[in-house]
Amino acid sequence: KKEQLRVFLEASEDFINSKYILADIKIVNILKAIAQSETILALFKNSLQDFDYEQAKSKYLVKNKYFSGDKGEFILPTNSRELLAFVFNVLMDIDSKRVDFGEFINKYFFEDGSYSASFSSFVNAMIRPFTNTVKMLMTSVIEGKLQDPIEALCEEEERQARIKEEEEKQAQIDKELSKKTYGESIKELKNVLLSDKTKVKQSRLKEEEKEQVTLVIDTFANSIVTDDKDAIIYAYVTYRYMVKAHSILFFGRNKKVAKLLQGILNEL
Repeated sequence: KKEQLRVFLEASEDFINSKYILADIKIVNILKAIAQSETILALFKNSLQDFDYEQAKSKYLVKNKYFSGDKGEFILPTNSRELLAFVFNVLMDIDSKRVDFGEFINKYFFEDGSYSASFSSFVNAMIRPFTNTVKMLMTSVIEGKLQDPIEALCEEEERQARIKEEEEKQAQIDKELSKKTYGESIKELKNVLLSDKTKVKQSRLKEEEKEQVTLVIDTFANSIVTDDKDAIIYAYVTYRYMVKAHSILFFGRNKKVAKLLQGILNEL
């Protein structure tokens, strides 16, 4: 761990003491030093957990109130986690050419119009605090004052895995419960409609009217076992008006049927 920290600090100091024209190569060396150190890499992975880079850019790269035009300034993050995560993302953007380094330092670290002065400002405002933070945290890890970031990362990964497993279990329970509720709603509604048919059969309605009412009930009963939501609603509307036309025979039906039907429709 001491050797890994030494390699990182050498790469950072090499960048700090270099010239603007060599910046691209020196940034690559810093990123390599991070990637080749299991402990330092774990430190950054921990920092990057749930980190919103886009939101951070709007917070730490802001418009400069002392300059006109599009000049901005860099606001140093107040905690080590945010600092490591943000600067790491900036270095990755520069290395991958997603960000033009010259334009970036000229916009957020503008001094006298020269790239050399802007580069120096960039180094002092962003890279030195970044390097010192890594040094401080790694020294604490080496001295046993801070939990090893690899252990912390493993614990976090295990915690996330447990959360995911619990969420998947709950989702499965909810799914089964939903199916059960859905199935029970269909079963109960079919029983209600079967009871309706019995009432119709025993009623004093004319035979032709009995056939028509029974047809409406059967159509509704057949629709609820399909996945055709429109057909179910259409059949229900017909059933509802039929019940309204024979309110005495089907007293209280609409309210009960509407409640059961809603449980079915919610699952489609």
